[in-house]
Amino acid sequence: MKYSKQRSVVLEIMKNTYDHPTAEEVYEEAQKIYPGIGIATVYRNLNQLAEVGEIKRISLGNGNDRYDGHLEEHYHMVCRECGELQDLRPSLEKMDLLKKLAAEAFDLKLGNKATLNTTIMEGVCDKCRRGKKAV
Repeated sequence: MKYSKQRSVVLEIMKNTYDHPTAEEVYEEAQKIYPGIGIATVYRNLNQLAEVGEIKRISLGNGNDRYDGHLEEHYHMVCRECGELQDLRPSLEKMDLLKKLAAEAFDLKLGNKATLNTTIMEGVCDKCRRGKKAV
């Protein structure tokens, strides 16, 4: 894959953020660095970077994909109150248990071998939980 200035800007943004931006959010940041970049260019570059495995695309099922520039093994939690997507980095022991549980559930239902690629758990984030207690 050929690297252009635009693709380098998009990748730099993804490697320097931990908040799982949407394409539109990446576009807003890219505009600050490379004012002439277009939204279609950002979408195209995010898709290409995800296809070659340089970033992850996280589909939440609502048509508003998020992107993650950090490829080390970890999982995600989406807050059902505010929609924030957070990294979960369980201990290696807990990660192995999650993999085993997912593989067993998948194998039992479909008779296939399973690997855990992207796991998204749902819950309520600390900020929302604290907000509810204050009310």
